[in-house]
Parts: sequence; structure tokens; C-alpha cells
Amino acid sequence: MDVEMNEMSQANHIPAWAASPEEFERTLEVLVSTARDNDVELDRSWTFRHETPEYDDMMVEITSLAPQPEIADPKPNRPTVSKGTTSAEFEVALDELLTKGQDEGMTFDRSWTFRDTDPNSSDTMVEISRLANPA
Repeated sequence: MDVEMNEMSQANHIPAWAASPEEFERTLEVLVSTARDNDVELDRSWTFRHETPEYDDMMVEITSLAPQPEIADPKPNRPTVSKGTTSAEFEVALDELLTKGQDEGMTFDRSWTFRDTDPNSSDTMVEISRLANPA
């Protein structure tokens, strides 16, 4: 992974408790919501390659969906993610969250849909897939 991790480690963005499946989902929701609020381009995918064999390589794809406020969940409220999040900080935080999830034994190859209560905001789908490690 070519992204510098020290930007996020100074900022207390992804707390240690974020690795349980429920907290991973809430942390991911807050991270995506904060990035969207800061105009980070989310309709794209990221590939995270790790040189150490204990971490799977991952692809994360985020897609904006049409808003459906009548079935929206309340805004997430747990982890601290800075309001000035940039694209680079989002990528670092996302990689850190994936790593913490794997440290706790989480498996991926699934997706989440986050509904926004703001009728002017798009809902978001996040899909995380494990990649085959290059030979």
C-alpha cells in the first residue's frame, strides 16, 4: 500500500472498537457520509494491495444511489472523522478500517447500503471484495 498512514494516526479517526462487524459497518457509514459531505468523489473504486500475507488485497467500490428517505436510518453518530476529510485522507481511513476488520477476523465479499435522511442527498452502496493475491 503506497498511502502514508501517519496522516490518519495523528487524527484518531478509526478507533480500535471499529473492528466488530456492527461497528465496522457504522464506522464505514460515518466515513462515507463524512467524505460525501466534504465533496470527496465516491462513485469510483479503490484497490488496496498489501505486501504482508496476513492481509488480503481488497477492492472497494462505492456507488451513489437514488435517495429513499422514507426508509433511511438516522445519521451515524459514533466514530470521530474530521469534517475536512480529503480524498487522500478518505483512502487512508478506508484502508485502516479494512486492516482493523481483518485483524479481528472479518471476512468481506459483501456490500452495504447506507440510506441518508436528507432528501437532497444520495444514498450510497459500498461493496468490498477480496482479490486474489498476485503470484
